[in-house]
Amino acid sequence: MSKIMEELLSHVSSRHLKVETVFVGQRFTVVRLVSGDVGLALTPLKPFDSCIGMSNSSGSLTEYDTSELAKFYLSNNSFLKAIGMAAINAVLQQDLKKRSDFIEGDFLDILKIELKDTVATVDYYTTKIGVLRRARLMVFDDRLAGKRKDFQILPLSKLQEKLSNADIVIFPPAFIDQIDKIRKWALRARELVLVHPTTPPLPEPFFKHGVTLVASMKILDANSLIRYVMEGAGTTLFKKFCQKIAFKLDES
Repeated sequence: MSKIMEELLSHVSSRHLKVETVFVGQRFTVVRLVSGDVGLALTPLKPFDSCIGMSNSSGSLTEYDTSELAKFYLSNNSFLKAIGMAAINAVLQQDLKKRSDFIEGDFLDILKIELKDTVATVDYYTTKIGVLRRARLMVFDDRLAGKRKDFQILPLSKLQEKLSNADIVIFPPAFIDQIDKIRKWALRARELVLVHPTTPPLPEPFFKHGVTLVASMKILDANSLIRYVMEGAGTTLFKKFCQKIAFKLDES
């Protein structure tokens, strides 16, 4: 486990908040607290390992508090790991109500991307491609590698080789445990950007490891968000119930 995740777990370890709902959907995993606060994580894109389903813990997960659920992130079971991340995010969403040091808006409006820049995205950010292609764009995604002719989509195995050319690197929370590697491979990059609605909205651990912009969301209407997620909504519909936010590293 990375030092960043150790710090995130440490942050919530003393928070014994009661859990109302745990939902493992096809796309998102949800943990809702009795307080009404909600955390999301991405559900693994694979079937359950056996006919048991996710795990033997199914049916009893709301008996755990947030401190206990957060420790599921340490599990080798990727579904339990997602529940752990969602529990962490539920606590951080509660904490976010007391913060005002974030910028409201889309991260692309905060970043200063120039036409001459080489931008590398780890994962295919579907809704952002049109804007990102104004610069020189490299995408790293095993699912789509080699399937576009108008710009490069490379396998993840090329990250170490190609990131040295990047001025800006954009990546999702799935790569939190590899941030130190990304920073090492992208020594020339002036911006390391962690972006996704499920990004933990606690920037300090990421800033310590070279990330310059942490983009997430603030949930404004948890009831509606959960209903949409349970009915199969994707991130493009989250804007109805959430505010895009970002924390920018102060380099002054």
